Amino acid sequence: MRVRATVARCASYAAVGAVTIAAVWHAFGTRASAPLVAASAEPAARTAASRAATASVPASAAALPASLAGSRAPRLPVDARGRLAKQRAVRDFFDYFLLAEHDLDAAALDAQVARAIAAQLDGTDAQHDALDVWQRYRAYRAALGQQRERGGVGDGRDDPDALAALLDGRAALASRTLGDWCTAFFDEEWQQQRDRIERLRIVRDPALTDAQKRDRLAALDALRPAALRDADARLQRQRDALDAVARLERARGDTDTLRAQAAATLAPDVAARVVKLRDDDDAWRARYRDYAAERDRIDAQSLPREARDAQLAQWRQRAFANPAEAMRAAALDAGRDAAAAQ
Repeated sequence: MRVRATVARCASYAAVGAVTIAAVWHAFGTRASAPLVAASAEPAARTAASRAATASVPASAAALPASLAGSRAPRLPVDARGRLAKQRAVRDFFDYFLLAEHDLDAAALDAQVARAIAAQLDGTDAQHDALDVWQRYRAYRAALGQQRERGGVGDGRDDPDALAALLDGRAALASRTLGDWCTAFFDEEWQQQRDRIERLRIVRDPALTDAQKRDRLAALDALRPAALRDADARLQRQRDALDAVARLERARGDTDTLRAQAAATLAPDVAARVVKLRDDDDAWRARYRDYAAERDRIDAQSLPREARDAQLAQWRQRAFANPAEAMRAAALDAGRDAAAAQ
């Protein structure tokens, strides 16, 4: 038996960019998620902001950020009573928007989600439910990030007991923040993770021979429900697609080469999305180069700091019609200024 192959199933996966994940999104309908052993790499979420009233957001802010451009949010499920149905699809809806959390500040992200909820559920009880659950989910992610900062979420990637304790802690946190929604959001994922922990426990047991490990792993396979096997197969397809897209992104060839390579390795809809995202990214880079040339001209005037910042802000708003792109440019400028000050 190749014990290493089993350990590899529990190994962590390197994070890929939001553009890569967004490209895979539409092929599978859900965000590609990593197993628990990789979950310690999950970035800390921004602190949840106060709920943004849909009507208070200017129309210009409703444009999708670059990481979601050209895509559509999943549908929110509603039950027979007109309330938000307790299904994993609700988390998928929220995770779709969280792909853009590095493009938007907390208030802007809340506003995007509020608008998307209103577009599907305006004036219904389900709309109120969705806004409430969104804030609960944000609270869960913020608390999880705080645990990581305090050292409450460690690695322990090869320690089954540490992983089991980590999973129990996350389940308790989810129960406190999400209430009975935690089952709909995480139950399938937790089952998969418990199964992987048990497999890791077998593989790491020094008292077992390779033959005994084979037998115990086979016994686990025989007991696994069909839903769990299907979920693993779906997750593997997601990982394969993410790996393929990441390789194409690293190659960074011209658009025609990318189109040919994507068509050869990916499903048609994913391949088309990858090419579109590359085109969008190239267009953004061109706009930013033009913007940066004028920014450097303003810098060369040696204006007082306030006057220089005001001119840059005005130029940034003219150069980038999409507020998310303007925010991205401002972040790049801030990083450039910080590096220059060192």
